[in-house]
Amino acid sequence: MKNTKLFLLSGIMTLCMVNLFAGVNDGGKKGIRAGWQISNFYDNGNSDDNLNSFYVGLFGEKKLVPLLRLGAGLEYHTVGTSLSSSNITAKYTRHSISIPVYLRMKLGPVYALGGVAPDFGISNIFKIDDEKIDLDDEAKTSTFDAPLFLGVGFKIAIVSIEARYHWGTMNLSKLENNNFKQQYFQIGAAVSF
Repeated sequence: MKNTKLFLLSGIMTLCMVNLFAGVNDGGKKGIRAGWQISNFYDNGNSDDNLNSFYVGLFGEKKLVPLLRLGAGLEYHTVGTSLSSSNITAKYTRHSISIPVYLRMKLGPVYALGGVAPDFGISNIFKIDDEKIDLDDEAKTSTFDAPLFLGVGFKIAIVSIEARYHWGTMNLSKLENNNFKQQYFQIGAAVSF
């Protein structure tokens, strides 16, 4: 049942993206966005040190009414956590592809946006003191999450500066008694054309 829901959700998001990118020739906009990201995994409110990384992606937007646009995109990003003590440094990284779908409301050069970003994990990397450690399947994170996000931005001409915060909605841990959810903050720039 869970796999059927995931497949259905993925199909709907893919259709939205295809429709949106096909519609950019009808007065819509498309572009690229990239920036810095800080992330962590939270287990019932507890976490280790944050992981600094980056994100990069493509997006398309279509005007619904004068101040409201529907947007979708395709992004690559990494989330994770790190732990430093006096004698070791450990880092857990989850590489992902996400498909953000959102509504964007514009008021002059300022805008707000919110939506969901279905997220597909493509690899997990665990390092201790820069040495890669092989993980068994149970230690890897789940392959799917659907983070909700809110953001604000400022646009001048074709360049936007924006900040977005994502809250993971699903438990990414495959281990019993763990409830790891990802959260990440992004700040970056977008160029539309």
